Amino acid sequence: MSKEKHFSPKQATEKFHCPHCGVYAKQFWAHIHAGNYTNYTSIHSLAKFDETLDQKWTISNCEHCQEKIIWLEKGIIYPRSIPVSLPNDDLAEDIKKDYLEAANIFNDSVRSSAALLRLALQKLCKQLGEKGENINDDIGAMVKKGLNPLVQKSLDSLRITGNNAVHPGEINFEEDPGKVLKLFELINFIAEKMITEPKEITGFYEELPNSAKEQIKKRDSEK
Repeated sequence: MSKEKHFSPKQATEKFHCPHCGVYAKQFWAHIHAGNYTNYTSIHSLAKFDETLDQKWTISNCEHCQEKIIWLEKGIIYPRSIPVSLPNDDLAEDIKKDYLEAANIFNDSVRSSAALLRLALQKLCKQLGEKGENINDDIGAMVKKGLNPLVQKSLDSLRITGNNAVHPGEINFEEDPGKVLKLFELINFIAEKMITEPKEITGFYEELPNSAKEQIKKRDSEK
């Protein structure tokens, strides 16, 4: 999981992580003017207008990639994508689907995005061998089995933040959408520690010569 703090796009802010290139970069701002360009082929035969749009319409330009971001009040109209990593390959397919859907709707509804990630967490608990019915109980069961404390904190952070999207809580997602972006990182972090790393270590161990594995079994049986 990246240690770099993520600054999510925010209207009328000097710098943030660009949704086009993902780089933390300076943004240049302007209001939008609707111009009557007669040589624009797709509308050249249609009735046109020419005016400066209401101030709730703004546009920002990324210094790094030079791409434009179109805003309506505090929401991004374009682009629709957000700079999150792809879901971990070892996640179950239905969890990946929830993850990607949460990313796609982030700009339309931060709360809905968080609620979907909470659902993904519930399914992830089931993939990790728990019942998948009550997230809090599942985390408690994993703690009793010796769960990594960092993973436990990640699970609880995701659980509590997700719960605030479903039930009235203390987190205002509109004021701090970066909290939801962090949930995407937590999903992948949990999958990396609980699924990917153990699978890689097991695979490496299985490739050892049989004679070496027999010696290890003999050593351990003598303890």
